[in-house]
Amino acid sequence: MTQRWRDQVPEPVRRLWALLHDSGVPVYMVGGAVRDLIRGEIPHDYDLASAKTPDQIMDWAGDHGWRSVPSGVRFGTVSLYEEADPSFLIEHTTLRREGRYGDSRHPDRVVWTTRIEEDLARRDFTFNAMAISWEGRLVDPFNGQYALEQGMVVAVGDPVERLSEDPLRMWRAARFAGMNRRGQALRLDAGLKRAMLLLWPELRRVSPERQRDELWRLLQQPHFPESLKIADSFGLFLPLWPEWGMTQGFNQRTPYHRYPLHQHLLQTAAQGPSPELRVAGLLHDIGKPWCYTLDPTGQGHFYGHDAVGAWHAERMMQRFHFSRRIISRVTDLVAHHMYPWERAGAKTLRRVNREWGEQHVAELWTLRKMDIMGTGIYDSWEAESDVRRRWYEAVGPEPEKVRLAVTGHDIMTWFDWPPGPKIGAWLRRIEEWVDEDPSVNDREKLKQRLLDEAKHQIEAPSRECSD
Repeated sequence: MTQRWRDQVPEPVRRLWALLHDSGVPVYMVGGAVRDLIRGEIPHDYDLASAKTPDQIMDWAGDHGWRSVPSGVRFGTVSLYEEADPSFLIEHTTLRREGRYGDSRHPDRVVWTTRIEEDLARRDFTFNAMAISWEGRLVDPFNGQYALEQGMVVAVGDPVERLSEDPLRMWRAARFAGMNRRGQALRLDAGLKRAMLLLWPELRRVSPERQRDELWRLLQQPHFPESLKIADSFGLFLPLWPEWGMTQGFNQRTPYHRYPLHQHLLQTAAQGPSPELRVAGLLHDIGKPWCYTLDPTGQGHFYGHDAVGAWHAERMMQRFHFSRRIISRVTDLVAHHMYPWERAGAKTLRRVNREWGEQHVAELWTLRKMDIMGTGIYDSWEAESDVRRRWYEAVGPEPEKVRLAVTGHDIMTWFDWPPGPKIGAWLRRIEEWVDEDPSVNDREKLKQRLLDEAKHQIEAPSRECSD
């Protein structure tokens, strides 16, 4: 192992590795850490492998001051940590051979081995099938280093066999394509492409949670736009998102868009600064196929696609088992992405600030820019500076979500009214007053105005009766 690589390995990993090496069996660093070190990146996690069985490694750990967690004993995996830093886990896996994958995730049979080459042969892609010995020897039986240098994602052995074992590897292939290699995304090997075109329906056998986790990791890759194009091209969205098929090749028939709908969605997502906004970019126009109409000139229109799209987006994200927080956040962005900021007056902007809050508004502005740039025609939101100016004139330079100075309990106390719809109606009336003039958001001012208006409404029917 070169000094450059050794210096990048955290001290606890070096210490554990050295102790295991001194126990008399060859110990290797394996998996993504090797790949990332060769790429010149700092790994996020570290895996070691040796011929020690799970029972042996746990006994060894107890004798040498390390704590162990049997995180995957059936498949040979034990997590190790030092008592002083329990959050820093290092996985040790027993070298093994595997049988067929009956559940599309785990092998039906595991056999321990002493040969690192047999262990590497069970892995998914060649750049993940490398190992480094404590002495610094690179074990690379499938030319993974060459694949990295060429910027290629290549399956270990037969691509059809590798993907059939666990179809989630198709998502992993798309994710790894988004890694950075000399400023460029990686490319898929031709054999891997053919296997993905053949096997993408097999993703129906993979749990939504596992697919969601891979999609989320994909969205955080340096070249995630290329990864999304691969996911679209090879049908990876379709098992959980059949609605996506409605967008593929969909001609929007409008002068405001250069691309078919699915390409517009991909181009919009590519502009997103965060995973949540990238998902919103993918789904913001998902309702268009259901709202498509043609006018007499042959131009396409999509009235109401924001509301219809929010309905579909919520269900699509539920099928991927996204968290409620992310579903709510993205659904609201889809529902509001057509908001007419350019025409909204000061009172309306204050109501929006009160109901939505500045964070949601800021994300909507970002999504608007993403949407415009995703058309392939425009490269900026021309009205942005004017919208921002009018917004800050209406709500102030540091807007906060407005909290009324009066509560429903106050109204019930002042009028001796019970809870009911009348209280909510008065609160909505007070919100309108505050939107019209924020300076009236004072408890005493609102109390007096409320008393005056309520008195006027009570007296008006009395006068009509006397007349």
